[in-house]
Amino acid sequence: MEKLTLILILILSVGCSSKTKTEKAITEQVSELKPPFKNQGEQEDFWAQEFFKDEYEKQKHIKFNGEIKIVNEYKSLDEHGNFITNANEISFGNRVVEINLNDNKLRSIFENGILYPDLISEKYFKIWDLEELSFLNKSPKIKRFRIFVNMPERIYTQIILLELKNESADNQTSMSEFVENSELTFIKEAWLMM
Repeated sequence: MEKLTLILILILSVGCSSKTKTEKAITEQVSELKPPFKNQGEQEDFWAQEFFKDEYEKQKHIKFNGEIKIVNEYKSLDEHGNFITNANEISFGNRVVEINLNDNKLRSIFENGILYPDLISEKYFKIWDLEELSFLNKSPKIKRFRIFVNMPERIYTQIILLELKNESADNQTSMSEFVENSELTFIKEAWLMM
């Protein structure tokens, strides 16, 4: 009985210590994505990385110089349970774009005229999301993004990659400040999402 109690105490102490063991969090940025991938998201991040490597050419785009107006807004809850106002239609002169963004902070890219319909398509389209590709941002002065665009003439969603540059940005610059003072330095259709 004494041996059984000793074994039981030993098992429980090892089990408890393994649950309380702290591990160092990995905070280093992966320098480059390579196969094999754990999921589809990693695969698409790899495609974005390779697309920027192979297709990147610095561009210069001017901001939209016409009237930009929020046509339709709605309220929703953010991740903290607070109500936020989202725009799901923005007009650029006589063109209206429907947008559904998961991150409302990126709405200012449209409101500031950095990204506007003529840069994407001459026809009607919907923007399903815009996400920052932070793993590709090697400098606080540059931010790269992936945009999901639905065009009626295409069955599948078009992925467009873009880059914004803000010469005065540093590590402390908020996303809204970054966008307000940035310029579009790259935009290109990348692939179709099936």
